[in-house]
Amino acid sequence: MEMKTTGKELIKRVLEKWRFPVVVEGESGVLFRYQMSYVQVSHSQNENADAIIINLEGIFTADNEAEVLAALKTCNELTCNLLQVKLYLNSENKLVIASEFFYKNEEDLEDLLNIGLQSVILGKKRFLERYPEIEEEMKLISEIENSTFA
Repeated sequence: MEMKTTGKELIKRVLEKWRFPVVVEGESGVLFRYQMSYVQVSHSQNENADAIIINLEGIFTADNEAEVLAALKTCNELTCNLLQVKLYLNSENKLVIASEFFYKNEEDLEDLLNIGLQSVILGKKRFLERYPEIEEEMKLISEIENSTFA
């Protein structure tokens, strides 16, 4: 009787093929370095399908209410525009860029993992470009509101 290869083992196999060493290995996933970022890839399984979850964190933390509002506005805008990627702040106000997909076999996983990784990196790039613009827009709006009602 042949043992089914786990999702985590398939992820590791693809990363090895691509020559990306695993930095940390967890119960259901791995952490590795990809395009100047640490990316976590995890496997999730339900009765009908296998899924891969890609998370990129550690590039931004909102330190005050204005930063939270600007970050949330940026996340909402990019999530609507990018579709493949979701951007949000976690409970510690740290930015999370995530992509999820279902796969059927190892070849499917490799193709979708490639697309997912490119998508989270694109999300990172767009966030870092757009956030300062939105932050500046919000400062100007606040200044106008304060001067109008003063």
